[in-house]
Order: sequence, then structure tokens, then C-alpha cells
Amino acid sequence: MNQIFKCVIGNFNINDAFNAVDLLNDDSILSVSCFQRYKSWVVEILSSVRFESQEIHKMLSGYEFSVIENEPLDEENWLERCFENFKPINVGGFYIYGPHLRNANHPSDKMVIEIAAATAFGTGEHPTTNRCLVACETFFDPDKYKKVLDIGCGSCILSIALARLGARDITACDNDAEAVRVSQENVVINKVDSRVKVFQNQACEFSEGKYDFVVANILAEPLISMSDYIVESLASGGILVLSGFTSDDDSVEKKFSSFGLKIKHKYDYNGWTTLVLEAA
Repeated sequence: MNQIFKCVIGNFNINDAFNAVDLLNDDSILSVSCFQRYKSWVVEILSSVRFESQEIHKMLSGYEFSVIENEPLDEENWLERCFENFKPINVGGFYIYGPHLRNANHPSDKMVIEIAAATAFGTGEHPTTNRCLVACETFFDPDKYKKVLDIGCGSCILSIALARLGARDITACDNDAEAVRVSQENVVINKVDSRVKVFQNQACEFSEGKYDFVVANILAEPLISMSDYIVESLASGGILVLSGFTSDDDSVEKKFSSFGLKIKHKYDYNGWTTLVLEAA
């Protein structure tokens, strides 16, 4: 077994911890996870090389944190150790678990989703993913919305959730090749690959006509920069779910409202906002 190194950095608030997970990007990183330890949040990095403190600070420029642990792991099942931090999550009618719990007993009254997201965003833990799942369950109607688009799909958790809710024609895209790879694996694992088509897009080349239900859980800047294309892809009477921006930033709400979209619901949850809008 090749040597694995563990680096734990900490004293984050919840939002900075999840942001740090997104920013830590290196070919030698095998997995990144974050979890609460006492009253703050920590980020755990498992990698094939040992990172020096200055390398971590360079990747997370602008964030204040301390290096708590930085050491080689004993020769053991490091992946199993990593999965210990990913416990099952209940969000509305969804039950989300990692592949290490594939053979465990799952609740029969829940829509179960297996997500392996070590290298792609989206396990249901982050407030934006959490509220997007709630919004999908609340507002998606399979009899009314036939064609679905998931922009910036990450682990493909939202597409899989929508398939569980009855969607049959879902297009999922991400500009990150690793996210696309993980998404393609996840839709197969969850047996929804006949319903979800995943592809890599470089910018706004996601439109194949009009979509009745669109979700985009990314960041404020790309949402605004792609706003023309996103709104153009939305069918009349269609629903648009937007997230990935903090509650003190109203730029996304103002931009999309300027297109004449009606706000049906607004979730503010743990410092993050999720918008549900409807096209005229």
C-alpha cells in the first residue's frame, strides 16, 4: 500500500470550511472532507504526498486557519477512516449515505441516495445543497415538469434526487472533468443513468431547447455571468432553483428578478440563500 498523508486544518466556521474543501485542488489529493470538532469546523486532507504548511496557506489564501495535524497515516484502510466522517444524512424525504454503508439497512420510507463525493461537491451537508434538495422535493412536479437541467452538478446529487422524485429527462453538466467523472459513476450506482445525461461544459453550452425545471447550485459570480443563458433556457412557467451565495449578497436575486422572474420562495439557512423562481 502506498504511503498516505493526513493533514488536518481547523478553526473554520461552517461556511469557510466548505469553501476550503472546494479550493483545495491538487493531483496528489485523494480526498477532502470537513466536519465539526468541538465548536469549530476542521478540514481533513488525505494525499499521496506530504503538504508543507506554506503550500496549504497558498491554496487557501485569504483564509485564517491553523494546521492541527500533518503526518503520515499508518498502513491501514485510510479510505474507511475517511468515510467514518460521512454519516447518513436525512434531508426532507431523502436519505443520503456513502458507499461504505451500501450494505447497511436503510429506511424504507425514504428516497435513498448513495453519494461518493470525495472529489466532487455535493453530499447534502452544505446548507446550499440541503436547501436545494428541500426546494426540489417541494416544488418539482413530474407531471408538470418534463425536462430538467442541473447546471454545475458536482456529485450529481440534485439530478439523482430529481430522478427519485420522478423526473425522466435530466441533463446534468459541470465544467470540471473530475466532477463529471464522479457524477457519471453516481448516476450508475443509483441506477438512474437512463434518466440522467452527464456532460462536461466549458461555459454556457448546456442548452438543448427549453427546460421546465432548472437547478444551479454554484456561486454568485458565475450565476450572474451566465444569467442570460440560464433564463433563456427556462421554459415559460418553468421553475428555477438558484443557490451557492451567502445571505448578505442580494446580487443574484436582483439580477434574476430583472428578467421578470417571480420569486416563489426564498430559503435563508445557516448564512446561505436558495431562491426558487418561476418564469412568466
